[in-house]
Amino acid sequence: MSAKISTSMLKKITGFIVRRKSGDISPAEAEKIQKASYALNHTEVKKKFSPVYLSIASGLNSEEKQIFEATVYYLEKIALNKPKYREDILKIMNEKAKESSINPEFRELIRNKIHNIALKNNL
Repeated sequence: MSAKISTSMLKKITGFIVRRKSGDISPAEAEKIQKASYALNHTEVKKKFSPVYLSIASGLNSEEKQIFEATVYYLEKIALNKPKYREDILKIMNEKAKESSINPEFRELIRNKIHNIALKNNL
């Protein structure tokens, strides 16, 4: 059984199949785009690892005594328990202790903690 197609319909179908207008994409290209989009939406983004002490160290800039003391306390604990971070933490604490704008009480606290860490490092 043959299907009869009008000439205008035949022109539209052949125009669609044979030639593309600028900006149109082929079905193969559309499939590639769809697969790439699916892959991007369903893959987990790898997060960069950032040591905890880096986020804690911002508390050294606090003017509040309680926040500053807690920051120094936790930095000391990390340095004592994680030797791979010890050198970086000591560097951060030494730089902070050298600042002229720091409260003398805070400076003394940092120096005491640096001394404790250094003693642990020598053992």
